[in-house]
Amino acid sequence: MINIYIESKNRSTPEAVFLDTFLRSLGIDPTAYAIIPLNGKDNLQNARNQFLQNTLEEGVNLIVFDADTSENLGGYASRRKELEEKLEELGSEAEIFLFPNNSEDGDFETLLEETARKDSFSRFFDCFRDYELCLGEEYIHPNRKGKLHAYITSMRLSNTQRKKIGSGYWLFDEDRYWNLRAEVLRPLATFLRKYFCFHSISG
Repeated sequence: MINIYIESKNRSTPEAVFLDTFLRSLGIDPTAYAIIPLNGKDNLQNARNQFLQNTLEEGVNLIVFDADTSENLGGYASRRKELEEKLEELGSEAEIFLFPNNSEDGDFETLLEETARKDSFSRFFDCFRDYELCLGEEYIHPNRKGKLHAYITSMRLSNTQRKKIGSGYWLFDEDRYWNLRAEVLRPLATFLRKYFCFHSISG
């Protein structure tokens, strides 16, 4: 089994649903992996026994976290070093991918914003930028997650689709709204394919 550990609180988050949707879009069998939320990067130690057991069973452990930035005490280099040191401390084995592209500072929302169909919905993004400019310094601006939530909820969706949004279902499988073939997703695709291919050959 390939266990993929993420920072989300549970499976009902856009990050978890996106990753599952993206894996399926790559043609990866959903029975070959498990997405495991840790409820924060600092809870990695809580999965130690699971890491060790999966390794003993010749499984693969993947960590897919945010690189973050220096503003929140992160950044690609420092976050990777922190995770590698933590794995060594726990005596656990895992491969690491840090959003957005496994080489730069940023997070899941950095990546997701680049997959939104700005070519089809440029008016939304133009208007949102005007809205942010209008707010000026007097008000708190929406963060990227709030912006992306506004993006998908502003679409003319069915009642069924709208009800699922609160469960992390942001219609990632709808090419009209998200481009899962975007160039920005290539590093993530390359990372995932490498381990799934290795697993299928060795397993």
